[in-house]
Amino acid sequence: MGADSIALSRQTATAGVWTIGARLVAKGVDFASLIVLARFLGPGDFGLVAMAMTLIFIIEAVFELPLWSALTRVPDPTPRMYGTAFTLSALRGLAIGVILASASWPMAHFYNEPRLIPLVIALAMAPILRGLMSARMVQFARQMDFRRQAFLDVTSKVIAGTAAVTLAVLTKSYWSIALGTILTPTVLMVGSYILAPMRPRLTLKDWPLFADMVSWNVLSQILLAVNWQIGRFILPRFVDTVSFGRYAMANDLAAIPTQVLVSPLGFPLNVAFVTSNERGDLKNTYLKAMGAIAILMFPIYSFMGLVSRPLIDLFLGSKWEGAAFLLSGLALSSFIQAAAAPMPPLAISLNQSRLITFRSLTQCLVLVPLVIAGVWLFGVPGAIFAVCVEACLIMFMTMLTVRLLVAASIREQITALAGPVAISAIAGTMLYCATLFIVIGGNPLLLALQIAVVGLFYLAVYAGGIYLISRWVKSTAGAEQMIISIGLNTLAKFRRSASGNK
Repeated sequence: MGADSIALSRQTATAGVWTIGARLVAKGVDFASLIVLARFLGPGDFGLVAMAMTLIFIIEAVFELPLWSALTRVPDPTPRMYGTAFTLSALRGLAIGVILASASWPMAHFYNEPRLIPLVIALAMAPILRGLMSARMVQFARQMDFRRQAFLDVTSKVIAGTAAVTLAVLTKSYWSIALGTILTPTVLMVGSYILAPMRPRLTLKDWPLFADMVSWNVLSQILLAVNWQIGRFILPRFVDTVSFGRYAMANDLAAIPTQVLVSPLGFPLNVAFVTSNERGDLKNTYLKAMGAIAILMFPIYSFMGLVSRPLIDLFLGSKWEGAAFLLSGLALSSFIQAAAAPMPPLAISLNQSRLITFRSLTQCLVLVPLVIAGVWLFGVPGAIFAVCVEACLIMFMTMLTVRLLVAASIREQITALAGPVAISAIAGTMLYCATLFIVIGGNPLLLALQIAVVGLFYLAVYAGGIYLISRWVKSTAGAEQMIISIGLNTLAKFRRSASGNK
């Protein structure tokens, strides 16, 4: 592997550390807030807000525009380009706000829940505020410098989480969740102009720069929105608010690892793929990225799925017990499709967004009827089964797409995942046996101690297995070697920093 490729891997890893670190802290704040909110509010409160947020997620996803990704392909963006990006973002946010406000009454009638009208109208402020952020924040991302964005993300979560928890303690009202949802983009918007000042300029003169990516992206996002939220949209029509609240909570918990560790890597991977394509090393870079994400995410989803019951009891309490089975099923789904995460950034970097659309279309044609039938016949378990089938389809379609984009055969992709899958199976079996000795329902501190011991045992087995594979393969180009090298380098830097502070 050449020096340029090694430098790119390290630069991408550094950017990933910043983005993942910030997202980890931010989600830690979210999780702490969620625990407190779950203690003061019930599944019915969460179910009500989840109904409102389902529509918001769908509309926002439909109108998602990869504006920053388009700007990264320009060597030197002009003020007019930034103005065009800001205008498109602002129009998107305004359109979403108007659509949500208009849809609030029909939605309340559909679910027979009048409280949704003021709730949806209030929550419509969040996408409007997100659309007004400074477009010049992209200049830091272009330099693979994510420190400012990391600071902004953490600050917004701390302020929003503190306000939401305070209101929940005082009022025990579901409006506390809505307050946190609105405050987060408010702080992000204000902070973006402090860190990356710009004078908002309304113009669409550089529309051609974004046209191709946006046109394909709109269709792709419509399909993604349907695929992502179809279960949450249909379930409230067939199950009570409390059952839907448990499903929504399990779904939110299962999404945390992806939001914390995978989603922040999208932009750094996009930049890395653009650079590696220019150097002729795109295939190798993709396979390493896929393997590294698998190594990182497989143990997390395995632990979440196998220890779901003790985790739910410890963090949320016995009234959320019914969410444990749902969390296990959703964690399994996330495990299956974890390694598909680098494909969208790869397609965008090659200006092949239409391939993402084709994959989403195939997924939609299978998933929608499957979810409708599953929910209608079996309720929540039917939705879980449909999601697991969807995950298998996503992984298969992703491998076919990658073979087309970078000529990486399905065999090569499976080989890149073989080690993490094998070690996950071995360590997961040991973890399952260990969970049989966990005593639930007693002292919370004792339960936390049991989970910690089991978790450390599982982590030691998994990490040891990955290390042995890296020694057996003896390939410095492998994802295992890359992760070990990054870990050792990070530890060395920490030690040097600690020594320098003495």
